[in-house]
Amino acid sequence: MKYIKLIFIFLSLLCFGCENEELLNPELIYKQQVVVHCQISTGSYFPGVILTRTLPLDVSFDIKIAEIKDATMYLRIDGYKVIPLHYTEDGMYEPLYEFRAIENEYFELFGQWGEYSFYAITKIPIKPVVNSVDINLSGYYSEADVTTFKGEVYSALWAVDQGTFVNAPDFYNVSVPETSSVNNTVRVRTASYPIEYQSSAYNGRRYIRVYSFDGSFDDYFETKVQNEEINNPYVQGSGNTIWNIQGENVIGMFIGMNKSDYLPVN
Repeated sequence: MKYIKLIFIFLSLLCFGCENEELLNPELIYKQQVVVHCQISTGSYFPGVILTRTLPLDVSFDIKIAEIKDATMYLRIDGYKVIPLHYTEDGMYEPLYEFRAIENEYFELFGQWGEYSFYAITKIPIKPVVNSVDINLSGYYSEADVTTFKGEVYSALWAVDQGTFVNAPDFYNVSVPETSSVNNTVRVRTASYPIEYQSSAYNGRRYIRVYSFDGSFDDYFETKVQNEEINNPYVQGSGNTIWNIQGENVIGMFIGMNKSDYLPVN
């Protein structure tokens, strides 16, 4: 009986060690995912699609390691216009010619890399129609009233004129219209201006910029890793984030967006 107890204790410790190894060894918990990144706006030429793979947690991100060079991808615009995408460098896939997106166009992305296939669709929002702006001096943040359009959500960044604009690193929240009807309004706000920009020396130099997004951006923003900036290329991925890419073991955002001009708030 004594030996049986000793064997049982030994096996228990062995199993416990295995479990801990799974928890602590990045190689054992790592699962490769394909990462898609593209933001489409009317303000510039189509930017291309960045395609990478996640890396083990103990590997520093290096685009030369993470990039995917041999995928097949193409766009379909408004259901009929097909545009192939070709690898250029650093995971970027671009069309053979430059073109600009147009408000209310639908962009679809089709892709295949080995066993990974993926699909996404997004709509290009209307440039935000801003009805009024102001600054809340108690919290030192800017606000704006925006006309809403079906399928769109809205947010805003503060900015300060320093010769060139210094922008907030991320949005404070995303405002979702209460109904899908056209011509309602919604209020958006920025994060608070940093303390150094709250003095009277910056009066007349504080601005707000309003953004409109395809509606799927709200799910991403509400579930993304806290403090992860919008332009983070999803280096390691996040288990709870809601992406708008469809495909097994494929994550990322293929999102339509638009933005207002810089609007002075005082």
